[in-house]
Amino acid sequence: MKNFGIGYWFKNWFLPYKIGYAITTTGSRTYFKKFKYHGKEKIPKHAGIIYAVNHQNAFLDAIVIAGQTDAPLNFLARADIFKNKIANKLLRGFYMLPVYRQRDGVNTIEKNEETFNQCHEILNQKQNLAIFPEGNHNYKKTLRQLKKGLARIAFGTLSKYGKDAPVYIVPLAIDYESHFKMNADILLNVGDPIKVSDYYSGFEKNSTEAINKLTLKIADDLKSLMINIQDLENYDELYYLLHRFPLLEKQAEPKRKFDLRKEKLIKTESLKSENLEDYKHLIADLKIVKSFMSKYKIRPYLLNKPAPSYLKLILLSLILFLLFPFHLIGLLTNYLPYKIPVWFVESKIKDKHFHGSLKLAIGVILFTFYWLGITLSISIFKDWTYGLIFLLIAPIIAMLNFRYWILLIKAKGKWNYNSANKRKEFSKIKMAFDRIQEKFN
Repeated sequence: MKNFGIGYWFKNWFLPYKIGYAITTTGSRTYFKKFKYHGKEKIPKHAGIIYAVNHQNAFLDAIVIAGQTDAPLNFLARADIFKNKIANKLLRGFYMLPVYRQRDGVNTIEKNEETFNQCHEILNQKQNLAIFPEGNHNYKKTLRQLKKGLARIAFGTLSKYGKDAPVYIVPLAIDYESHFKMNADILLNVGDPIKVSDYYSGFEKNSTEAINKLTLKIADDLKSLMINIQDLENYDELYYLLHRFPLLEKQAEPKRKFDLRKEKLIKTESLKSENLEDYKHLIADLKIVKSFMSKYKIRPYLLNKPAPSYLKLILLSLILFLLFPFHLIGLLTNYLPYKIPVWFVESKIKDKHFHGSLKLAIGVILFTFYWLGITLSISIFKDWTYGLIFLLIAPIIAMLNFRYWILLIKAKGKWNYNSANKRKEFSKIKMAFDRIQEKFN
């Protein structure tokens, strides 16, 4: 995670970007449980950088990257959102540039040439450009076919400013532990920079072949940096295996968790190619375990443990009951700014790819004004020192309240596990779970 600082307020950035930067850096610290930017030291200095990023989570992808850079990131976005004059000015204030499609009803070649020329100038000035070369977003952890615009922009810069211009493509994969829920880990995984000039002689000889070759290189590098589930027919089962089944190291950091999941995925791919029948048995076991866990609202990691005694569950429940009054205080000071963004996105925003980014942004704004409102009320009706004390401890109350909520959910899961343990089919589920675990332990 990038170290906190307020120096960006004094930089020569557009004001909308400064405000957005403040929201995203604050939100990233609260929305995610652990945030790891792995390999940042690989990014070249004093060069034009094109970040080639996988695109799984709409605006949230842009938010988490932009909040980790020391200079503004220029993004390409679909042109139809720039139509309104106010929106156009605001979006450009966020360093966003329009990309035109045939459906936009304009001369796309001419219009895009203007945008590409701006990209060339940005790179020549040794600034940053972020491109999602898949061209669209989808929450599934698989790399879709890349568009060739990124390679064209890279080669176009060298054509315009010289074949030795310092321009690099930096593959950057975003791995969300959960795309739509807060308190999950996130990993930004940086690959080795691709020096565009190394490919330029090929571009001079055969531009089409060089563009294809560079695009393929970017795709291969991104695949190595992300969880890339290729069996889409059994995607849900494989995702469940990687993200719900217990890992060998419980408290691993985001990068280590990613590596363990990557190893597990590689094993499933090897199993499919070497022993298809055994692979089908694995998928069948995953389906019945997943169905049972969903039905009884429990997590698979509990199957690694004996059912807790009712005495322990009663004691845990009693402790939670005694702490409940403190939880009510936490709810009073935190529930509305937490819940309003959830209500809003789930009822008003149909495309769930935008849920995470809106929860993060709206949550930061609402929490700020809600806590300031409570602080002001306490200061008016009591004393300003009490208001100041509340403002200082409000984040601590929020953190403790959230921990209580997590503990409450885990306690409920353990009660559900004890109930499920008595079902006839439980032994069958446990055997399927053990067979799955044996393949990866």
